[in-house]
Amino acid sequence: MFDPTGNFGGTFAGATSETKAAFVYGVGAQYAFTRHFSLRAEYRGLVYKAPSFNISGVNTDSWTQVAQPSAGIVFRF
Repeated sequence: MFDPTGNFGGTFAGATSETKAAFVYGVGAQYAFTRHFSLRAEYRGLVYKAPSFNISGVNTDSWTQVAQPSAGIVFRF
């Protein structure tokens, strides 16, 4: 869901909320050093059509991708 007017003071005349479908993919790995301590790395991507907010001058008719890499330390007790 894209909401151009959802931020405080962030309004744009004629802009409306828009919902787009997204293709989500990802991969991850975890390496255990001990039974209680591990390292983890993940990557998640989203591919979707860029929103136009129903304004003809903003419509690019293109696709875009968002990359979300992450890493962490895991402690299991």
